[in-house]
Amino acid sequence: MKENFFSKYVEYAAKTPDKVLLRIDDNELTYSDFLDRTAVMSSGMRNLGISKDDKVGIIMPNSIDWYIVFWSAVRIGAQPVPIDPQSGVMELSRLIPATKVKICFAAEKYKTNNIKDAVKKVEPDKLTVERVVFFGENADSENSDKFISSSVFFSKYTDDYSEIYVPEENHVMNLACTSGSTGTPKMLSIPYYGFYQAAVDMGAYLGFSENEVMMLGMTLYHQGGFGMGLQTTVNGGTVMYQPQFNAATFLETVQKYKVTVIQLTSTLAKVLLSTPDFDKYDLSSVKACYFAGEVLPKEIADTFVEKLGIRVINVIGSSETATMVVWDSDKDRGTDPSDFRKLPFTDFIVADANGNNIEAEEEVGELVIYTTAVIPDYYGNPELSAEKIKTDSEGRRWFFTGDLVKRIPDGKVRFAGRSKRIIKRGGNLVHAEEVEACLLTHEKIEAAAVTDDLHPVIGQQIIAYIQTVDNQKITRGEIAKFFEGKLSAYKVPDKVIVVEEIPKDVGKVQFKYLREQNNK
Repeated sequence: MKENFFSKYVEYAAKTPDKVLLRIDDNELTYSDFLDRTAVMSSGMRNLGISKDDKVGIIMPNSIDWYIVFWSAVRIGAQPVPIDPQSGVMELSRLIPATKVKICFAAEKYKTNNIKDAVKKVEPDKLTVERVVFFGENADSENSDKFISSSVFFSKYTDDYSEIYVPEENHVMNLACTSGSTGTPKMLSIPYYGFYQAAVDMGAYLGFSENEVMMLGMTLYHQGGFGMGLQTTVNGGTVMYQPQFNAATFLETVQKYKVTVIQLTSTLAKVLLSTPDFDKYDLSSVKACYFAGEVLPKEIADTFVEKLGIRVINVIGSSETATMVVWDSDKDRGTDPSDFRKLPFTDFIVADANGNNIEAEEEVGELVIYTTAVIPDYYGNPELSAEKIKTDSEGRRWFFTGDLVKRIPDGKVRFAGRSKRIIKRGGNLVHAEEVEACLLTHEKIEAAAVTDDLHPVIGQQIIAYIQTVDNQKITRGEIAKFFEGKLSAYKVPDKVIVVEEIPKDVGKVQFKYLREQNNK
């Protein structure tokens, strides 16, 4: 049998049955429990008519139940479809029919979002599922043709079904989707074996073993956070998440369970470093910190490497490709964390507007990536697939990332920003990521998110949402003074909006929620 996720988990369950595979807060799932519980839940899916390639929706926050639902679907060859549990009626009305979800598993609520109410408010012609199974304290009252509780699901539909589907060569493991702000959602077909190989390759590069304990700041329903965790579990280690990111709890957990690898964004790192009594936490077990999702300022990287003695791994990656290029303090120390090189198992070109490779240094172009995990297509969207994914004469798929880079010496590329996040301010182009990186070095600023807004004179103005340390006051004037000598004057935010919290638990800022919160 070709090696795959389940063959690995069967191997580890036999070798170390009581080893913890997943821990969320104090809730644990061992490798043995993982096999037993996916056998039971997958039997319920089968008895409700779910089979190979059927879509199984998951609208749940980080939890053991999320993990079991996902892998139970994979176990029978079905395709899980994780959906952001913050999604409201409008988003669900687009996502559910677009993904052709046949059955959905949902939590009752997440943060302030009442998921159950949102699902039930979706118009019947848009709620194109046969069943919705609700998990939660008040779910027991659910038992109708369309909606049932998890207790009804387990008592009425499950048995001890235990067969494990062996994926075919081009099998799609799951759909990773974004709701999008308008129109058709973007849905990614994740290739099973390519995604598996990417996890194996990156785990090997990082030197992961069965002794690894990895704590992630991202969420399971975000493809990146889920995928990075797999780099640990394919090696028989333990992966850990929080139901919601909390800095003090994160640090306490690292200390309590002697975590060896932590995964953060720059924003989350700044939040952690700003935590009261940060120096009192014992982080001596941590050997590496894994950054992704945002530009990593050199000041933050240096803090981890020089002050804390922690190896820093900074990657550009995307849900469409898994890992792409890397900055690694063990190999690249002394250079800027935005200077990236190929991994042994990836390849790239820098493309001009016509898709041709740019050989010259210092000329900005689009990063185009090959990895085994490049998606075969955007589900249901052949036009976008043709635009973003190209196959070469060797059958390798290449992805046009939208990341702007320029070639620099030693075969590296320097990150310049996301093409979609360029702000056209007057006659100047401003990369939002560059402004964010500068803001994050201010001692008062805990988190920052930069976006744009229309302006009648200059076209677009720069808007900075800022979360301060201990709710301190900060003005645009202070920020303008701080920027002097660091960035060009036209890159100073035109408007500064101080917020209580920047949504940050999906690994990257959710601007939609920021705007909604601050326009009320």
